[in-house]
Amino acid sequence: MTAELTTVTDDTTNETSTRCRNCGSYVTSAFARVFGDNEDHVYACLECSTMRSLRTGSGVVHE
Repeated sequence: MTAELTTVTDDTTNETSTRCRNCGSYVTSAFARVFGDNEDHVYACLECSTMRSLRTGSGVVHE
């Protein structure tokens, strides 16, 4: 008896949505939801910015 495993993928999320678009560091989906733009794209994270800057919107500003 052979069992076949299938992988279910979600096309709405991809690898770039879990990475900072400025420095490439991993960010969680929750971080992206809170500090990212309306499409959960993050342009600054705690690796390349400060929490103060993120709170004022640097995570959503695309330069």
